[in-house]
Amino acid sequence: PIALSCLVLMAVSAAAETGPLAEKKARKAAQRFDLRVTTSGPTKADVDAVKLRVEQSPAVRSALKNGKYRLLSLEYTDGGDHQKKAAGSARFRATFYSYSDDVAVIAEGDFAGREPITAVPAYFDPGVGDGELDEAFAIIRADARFKSTDGKLALAAAMPPVSNVDGERLINIRVIESDTAANEIVGVSFKNSRVVRYAGNAPPAARATPEACGISDAGQPTTFEGSHPGQYQLTASQGGNPLWEMLVLRPNVSSGAPFERSGIEIRDVKYKGKSVLKRGHVPVLNVKYVNASCGPYRDWQYQEGFFSIPPAGVSFPNGADGGFAILPEGQVATTSVESRNDQGNFRGVAVYQQVIDGVNELVLVTEMEAGWYRYIMEWRFGADGIIRPRYGFGSTTSSCVCVGRDHHVYWRLDFDVVSPVNRIFQVERGRKFMRPIATEAAIFRNYATNRGFVIQSGGNEAYSIFPGITDGSVADAAGNVLDPFGGGDFWLMQFKGTAGAPIELNDPNVGTVAATLGPFINGESIAGQDVVVWYGAHQRRIDDASRPGTPEILAGKHVVGPEIRPIQW
Repeated sequence: PIALSCLVLMAVSAAAETGPLAEKKARKAAQRFDLRVTTSGPTKADVDAVKLRVEQSPAVRSALKNGKYRLLSLEYTDGGDHQKKAAGSARFRATFYSYSDDVAVIAEGDFAGREPITAVPAYFDPGVGDGELDEAFAIIRADARFKSTDGKLALAAAMPPVSNVDGERLINIRVIESDTAANEIVGVSFKNSRVVRYAGNAPPAARATPEACGISDAGQPTTFEGSHPGQYQLTASQGGNPLWEMLVLRPNVSSGAPFERSGIEIRDVKYKGKSVLKRGHVPVLNVKYVNASCGPYRDWQYQEGFFSIPPAGVSFPNGADGGFAILPEGQVATTSVESRNDQGNFRGVAVYQQVIDGVNELVLVTEMEAGWYRYIMEWRFGADGIIRPRYGFGSTTSSCVCVGRDHHVYWRLDFDVVSPVNRIFQVERGRKFMRPIATEAAIFRNYATNRGFVIQSGGNEAYSIFPGITDGSVADAAGNVLDPFGGGDFWLMQFKGTAGAPIELNDPNVGTVAATLGPFINGESIAGQDVVVWYGAHQRRIDDASRPGTPEILAGKHVVGPEIRPIQW
């Protein structure tokens, strides 16, 4: 195998053809896919059985001491590593919270029930769990200070999601009186079933003023971490031949740090029968406000919100609550970013096909909630082999979102181009040859030279990754860092193995707000190794009346994401 020059690579990947052969290729590129979907992983019955078994286990009962508690989440801990998993080896981690003792309890075991369940205390404040919002709403409505609103009280999740006051974990809720538009953020104590009011009408790192921006919160229920199982094997074929193959995980069962997760996760992605990605997901998402007006916040991607799909003709491979919807021909899903309407009729992952610039694309899309934020995540897979990850930003009514802020989204792309053993090269406009990168590196973007990277197999097959035009950079063209909070743009590193080093699925310093990927870069070889690329995109956002996209495609100034393109495939 040889390292092709940048000039040859670009010529091969962008060569223009004319005549009958080009017309035939164009027709095939626009041809619809035949989709085949099968369920994978634990079922709802499996999850319900595990919830019952873990709650009744002696270890958990002893750890909770028969006090007041709640099961907040149940996550799957199958790491999705390169080695094959044994049948029936699926494992889980359950997080309980004891309101009586203000301590979390972590229980672990296997779905098959072949080993005893373990339970240990954990001294941290988990994010909001299943059922907590509904109970918090009920406690607020029962409070005498809010009863006089005659049903005109709008309640919604807030940021930060929880606060700790005098050792007690409180759930934060926005309270808006619809007639007067008066608003505040209160904390709810489950230990004492009471409402706690903050000085200044909001907890630290938030604000509640007469000014509020964003679309109205629809108040529809959401999923929580591990609450709704959903793993699907998806194959898109043309002419009877598989074109795209992948395992798709809906957000609430995606991998990543507890109470953070990583949105729509794709694994074992193949194009034309050859491996491209072992895993693609977004383990880190955060936001920092101008002048520290609110936040900063580390956001989460397990809480699926409702968005809109067609009312008829939709196929649900595992029932509507299975969180996977195949849309009929010519139909698309619409999120709050396009419609500026928070109402919807489906939550999970919607799948449809769409011809863009003469190429049919397979689209996976979801809408997620984190307090008042609405996050839209897409994966687009073209018949031509191009992958377009996309992320869009929206928000519901809040005083904070009237202020300018920088959203940062970090994709983790575990490339296995043909095999796990790859090489990586830096390419730039004006540079004749690709520059091989032998050791781990953190590299800034340079839009002037269209800096990108090529991940090459042991042969000539390769995939390139180049930045989107709206993805920003934390540094200027000279490499001077302008935004330290954003951390960086590209991190190129060696895969270690998530079974032995699960921290690889998020940044090393769990519990911090800013992305801290720097410790991963420690001089290890990435030449002929399993290469992982972290890609950061940075977007300045302020809520206004404009629409960042259209109902047809997630696009516009508030949408970010790179382009991943095949070479000599």
